[in-house]
Amino acid sequence: MRPYPILLTSLLLATWPQQGKAEEPDLAKELPRIKATEVNQARATFKLHPGFQLDLIGSEPLVRSPVAACYDADGRLYVVEMRGYPYPEARPTGGVSRLEDTDGDGHFDKRTEFVTGLSWPTGITAYDGGVFITEAPNIFYAKDTDGDGIADVNEKRYTGFGTQNVQGLLNGLLWGTDGWIYGSAGTNGGDIEDLKRPGSKPVSVRGRDFRFKPDGSAFEAISGGGQFGHTVDDWGHRFVCSNSNHIRQVVLPAREVDRNPALTVPAVTTDIAVEGGAGPVFRISPPEPWRIVRTRQRVADPAFVKRSAPSELHASGFFTSATGVTIYRGTAYAPEYRGNAFVGDVGGNLVHRKTVAEQGSIFVSKRADEGMEFLASSDNWFRPVNFVNTPGGTLLILDMYRETIEHPISIPEPIKKHLDLTSGRDRGRLYEILAVGSKRRVGKPALSKATTAQLVATLADPDAWWRETAQRLLIERRDASAIPLLKEVVKTRPSALGRTHALWTLDVLGGMDEASSIACLKDEEPRVREQGARLAGAIAKSSPAVLEALLVLASDANPMVRFQTALTLGDVADSRAIDALATIAASDASDRWTRAAVLSSVAKRSRLLIEALGSKPGFFDGANGREWLAELATMVGVENQANDIQALLDRFAKPGTDTSLALNMILGLGEGLKRSGGSLKAALQGPAAARIAPLFENAAKVAESAEATPAARIDAIRLLALGSSDSALKILPNFLDAREEAAIQVTSIQALADLADRGVGEAIVGRWKAMSPAVRREAAEALFARPDRVAALLDAVEARTIAATELDPARQKVLMTSGDPKLRERAIKLLGNDSRPNRAATLAQARKALELAGNREQGKAVFTKTCATCHKAEGQGAAVGPDLATVAGRTPEDLIVHILDPNREVAANYVNYVVVTRDGRSLTGIIAEETAGAVILKRAEGATDTIARGQIEEINSLGLSLMPEGLEQSLDPKALADLIAFIRSLQPTANPPAR
Repeated sequence: MRPYPILLTSLLLATWPQQGKAEEPDLAKELPRIKATEVNQARATFKLHPGFQLDLIGSEPLVRSPVAACYDADGRLYVVEMRGYPYPEARPTGGVSRLEDTDGDGHFDKRTEFVTGLSWPTGITAYDGGVFITEAPNIFYAKDTDGDGIADVNEKRYTGFGTQNVQGLLNGLLWGTDGWIYGSAGTNGGDIEDLKRPGSKPVSVRGRDFRFKPDGSAFEAISGGGQFGHTVDDWGHRFVCSNSNHIRQVVLPAREVDRNPALTVPAVTTDIAVEGGAGPVFRISPPEPWRIVRTRQRVADPAFVKRSAPSELHASGFFTSATGVTIYRGTAYAPEYRGNAFVGDVGGNLVHRKTVAEQGSIFVSKRADEGMEFLASSDNWFRPVNFVNTPGGTLLILDMYRETIEHPISIPEPIKKHLDLTSGRDRGRLYEILAVGSKRRVGKPALSKATTAQLVATLADPDAWWRETAQRLLIERRDASAIPLLKEVVKTRPSALGRTHALWTLDVLGGMDEASSIACLKDEEPRVREQGARLAGAIAKSSPAVLEALLVLASDANPMVRFQTALTLGDVADSRAIDALATIAASDASDRWTRAAVLSSVAKRSRLLIEALGSKPGFFDGANGREWLAELATMVGVENQANDIQALLDRFAKPGTDTSLALNMILGLGEGLKRSGGSLKAALQGPAAARIAPLFENAAKVAESAEATPAARIDAIRLLALGSSDSALKILPNFLDAREEAAIQVTSIQALADLADRGVGEAIVGRWKAMSPAVRREAAEALFARPDRVAALLDAVEARTIAATELDPARQKVLMTSGDPKLRERAIKLLGNDSRPNRAATLAQARKALELAGNREQGKAVFTKTCATCHKAEGQGAAVGPDLATVAGRTPEDLIVHILDPNREVAANYVNYVVVTRDGRSLTGIIAEETAGAVILKRAEGATDTIARGQIEEINSLGLSLMPEGLEQSLDPKALADLIAFIRSLQPTANPPAR
């Protein structure tokens, strides 16, 4: 399956020239079908990393459209076949086939159709002689109980996963060492019903992944957010991929984040590729004819096509369709390949390889093959969608083998009728990557017949498949006789990975004891200590010795061990946990992930951590310490306990306290109180108010000072919003002037938006004409936040001081579908259905840009003015939408439509939502993150709103893109040509991931 770039995958249908019947024969000639390379000639199409070779171990008709696979305990391969892609079928043709190697030559030669009649199946994992299969909207369990190789048990377990986009289906089932099965929910989300527990509350997986216990006793939403691809390393760290984001680490577990409702983290996953999401790729396959024809027909400009190189007519050069990220965990290759990540790019017909290494509390990944890919094919049909670690210690490539992989909506009808998007549905190939000069592991697995003692011994096997399968079987059998054998493995220490699997199996079987826990907490291998910290939370509550060993890890030399220790200490009530967390904070003050881990562990204990950190000389004096203080003060505000607030004020607002430190504290406290429905003014009573008063007086001066830095003025403006409404309304509207920096204007609007005063709407509307389009977007957000401001806005529209066309479709839709009948009627009267500009006419006018030569440097200035509010490029701008380097290979005409008609096709994770709060505010943006305690909305300029769940009345999708229509108002054809020249010149940003 081919994921596609957000906001940049829709079509230029509106500018498609009308094709008469006389033109059809010519168009047909331009669209020769690409022929498949037959199996016996496929080897010649590959360019492979030196020292490796491909072994074709299965091909059509034995396998058809493979997208996922798993081996059972005896080495039979269950292959998920998504033959129905990309269309829904009246009679589904997908299924799961079971492949066997009956003669032991390493090649599959027997096929049994295990399950048939599936629509869009995507994932699979083995369990108890059968398999769990994902087929949106369901997950079901299938098993053959009579030995004919065909499933006779077919039990639906979970339902509710979204099906709206074939490119965003759930997938990636994996066994975890903790006995749970993990999966990626894709981008479609859903509210999941547990069919084994009727009446249980559905679980939302919007923006999250999931896990479930195979016996059906539990289902949970977990951190995640990939598209198609899901993997773990030897130690259980999870990784996903999506579009251009070809490797992302899932860093913060949802349970730990959710247990502290006062904490809101901006993200739980991060790109770990040093070059960022838009990594370069080196394909060797030519552009498909239909892409070239689509481009030429869109442009309808033969001169342009004639002067353009083929590479300019094809999306090429960067990751656009990352899929199947997999960590190699076998022993058939040289040691330096173990732990490498392999990622397919189905649009580029290649397999990319990265090294993965520790960097503080997270990992960092780097391109492993300079100037080339680990594997690339000149065959456009080669579609490496997924990978599997095999029993032989090698890596298996699943090649869906299709003529075309593209969402049907992304190809115009005049071209599509000359294509067959199902071409190849009965083809498919499985390749095993072999190291030259070495053999795959010999011997056919037969672990289903192994004794308990043999399975325990296999936990120390160097190949991941053997260890994991042995552990799974031990968990399935629930054999109590395994417990003493497992404890012996921990004691005799055959290997670090063997100890890890033994420890987790003990935990699942209920055999974990104090001695085993202490042994792993004191292990010489840091990754085992990390596992020990994960396991210690429950037993430390009743074992002083385990608790002591856990507390020692707060000073561990390894950052990842400290990170996990911080997470685990949240389950420890002992007062010494706070001191240990303070020790970790001091060691890792600059690591944002460790900070989040520490803060997740201090629910209702924020004040205690502040006191512990305050006892460390100079901790709060530096920039890192001030960030800690601001976040802790925010949590104190959210918790809204009078004693804690008073203690905070007594410590940081007393005479002689550093003014900037007090400012950090007050800003954080005010933000937290706002989230909880309280206010700083209510909290500042008596002596505290008098001590804080000088801060507000100084803020007014700083905000108006021409000599103050923009950062100082922004902090001052934020503080003014927490004080007197009269004072704020007197000062802040003066900054809504185009002569002020955009950041000053936006901050002023956000500060005004926090006020409940009815004068806010009039103040913003009165200065509308002086605002740039970027600032107006934030102004509209403030106006839509409260009913009285909406009335002021509509008054301005009626008076023609604000044009209806200046409001983007998402805003208009909110008004015209309002639950307030009077407001809805007035909006329809003033805005109507004709207020939205005709996109076809707009695009036709914009095509003049294709005739102009663009200037890169002038285009960079256009980007800064128009696009940087939502996009990053060359390190500048706000990371709300995708980095523009990910679309540098797009054709000029493609870029025009995506810039000027963003609602043509909208991906789920860039859809605009409206959140209505209990106090009557309406806030919009994409959902950047959700926790048990809050929802974070994100919009232009990187502006965010964090809304406590207790303050939310309702959440609704607007069905429209966050990217607004109407940019043509500030982009004439020359500016558009310059912007396109800038975008197409971009290179990926080679920066390590932020910590």
